[in-house]
Amino acid sequence: MPSWQVLATNALLYGAVLSLVLGAVITISFVLAPDIWVGDYPPDIRAKFGEMSPRAARLRPFVAVPFFVSLAAIPLLALSRLADRVGAVPFLPAFASTFLVLLVFNTFDLVLADWLIFCKIQPRRVILPGTEGMAGYRDYRFHFVGFLKGLGFCLAAALIIAGAWISWRGISV
Repeated sequence: MPSWQVLATNALLYGAVLSLVLGAVITISFVLAPDIWVGDYPPDIRAKFGEMSPRAARLRPFVAVPFFVSLAAIPLLALSRLADRVGAVPFLPAFASTFLVLLVFNTFDLVLADWLIFCKIQPRRVILPGTEGMAGYRDYRFHFVGFLKGLGFCLAAALIIAGAWISWRGISV
């Protein structure tokens, strides 16, 4: 059983890795087709802009696959590295590690991606054509609610990934 300090240090490191990887995926997707994320924009912007372009719809699977594979693979890599260091990692530490890795990304997404870049800096790439100056671009509350929803995702994903981990490694609960 790992010490909580070793677990937390490992999880924070892999949470940073996940944040960098997903930050790169998001950045590349904004370069290729900014409206690929229109479904995640505040309601007023979504209503005015409308549906994503056919180009964004075609590219979406090429963004979604690496995004969701990373969300599962990097927490599993964190668990593998932790097991290399301390031996068996049972369910509760596996759950805590995975939750923390995902929480780091959820916090990165809120603070850096949403609040700092989307709401404050507002690079041209995040402003969808025809929606310039809309109130939704400064809606910090909308992103905080998304963060809270993300906590539910972190919890559910951590349960699934930790369950898969102990099943795969043959560890008893």
